Amino acid sequence: MLIRIHRCKVEPGRDWEFSQGIREHAIPEVAKVEGIEYSVFGRRFEGQEHRFINVTLWRDFDTVIQQTGEDVQTRLIFDGESGMITEDSVEYYEVFGATDPQEHVERHRPG
Repeated sequence: MLIRIHRCKVEPGRDWEFSQGIREHAIPEVAKVEGIEYSVFGRRFEGQEHRFINVTLWRDFDTVIQQTGEDVQTRLIFDGESGMITEDSVEYYEVFGATDPQEHVERHRPG
């Protein structure tokens, strides 16, 4: 399995629009992508800098290539989001250990 981390910086003033695009388009589309076992999106605001991250867990490198083509640095962007991104990077890591995220959710559920 592989971890794919996509980090990006969004134009000032467009963070709400970008967040809505993730909620309305990216999350449902990522759920349909063959080979993605898990995905999580995050954001960080520091003054005028608005940074976002998407961490995906992929079955294997072949499924990444099926979705990105030979350029595995290609970002998986949906419905106009690329016009809001001012800089970005993609990194890959080999998985060598993990916990079950559902166990964490269950353990920390109120009530």
